[in-house]
Amino acid sequence: MDTKTQEIELSQIEEARKYTKAHKKWAKFMYLGILKDIKKFNISGRYLEAGAGPGFLATIIARQNPEVTITAVDISPGMSVVANEYITEQGLGDRIKYLIGDSTDEKLMKELGKFDFVYSTYSVHHFEDPEKAISNLWDGVANNGILYIYDFKKIGWLCSLPFKDQEIILMNKAFTPGEARAVLQKTGIKKYKVKPVFPYMFQSIIAWK
Repeated sequence: MDTKTQEIELSQIEEARKYTKAHKKWAKFMYLGILKDIKKFNISGRYLEAGAGPGFLATIIARQNPEVTITAVDISPGMSVVANEYITEQGLGDRIKYLIGDSTDEKLMKELGKFDFVYSTYSVHHFEDPEKAISNLWDGVANNGILYIYDFKKIGWLCSLPFKDQEIILMNKAFTPGEARAVLQKTGIKKYKVKPVFPYMFQSIIAWK
């Protein structure tokens, strides 16, 4: 590995550490509604998390659901290093497998196999090709399984205002409810629900096989 590559990797790890430190104290609050939804689904078995970030949600789910194993995937090598450290600290390395990967990579997603519950939170707006990612994630859902996506909801009039807030920039990359339904239908998903989430800057997408 050359010096420049090492510098890039160290920079990515440092950025991941900063992100993790800034968001750690908010993790339980960020995932409160999501965890309630997951509890209602009452699904055991194999879970797949796309866009897993620092591994906060995966570790919480694993602690609350001892019968579950989780494969977590994120495109960032730096985040993978930090997340694997955190998962090991939590004593969950035997139940959470964290991989570097892109949800739009059809070959990789097929190699991972089928899962009883596939989920992604606060991530779809970051995907380079969200339609492809959702299609791949849906293919990874086993029979009688669930696909669950929780993300920003694009609010047209709000996104049209000349705000520079990071939240508004991210929201503009998300789906409106209509766009979400169109993507699901295009993917061939027939049983689904697109639900606004208070304070209505977010929405959940739930699809059943």
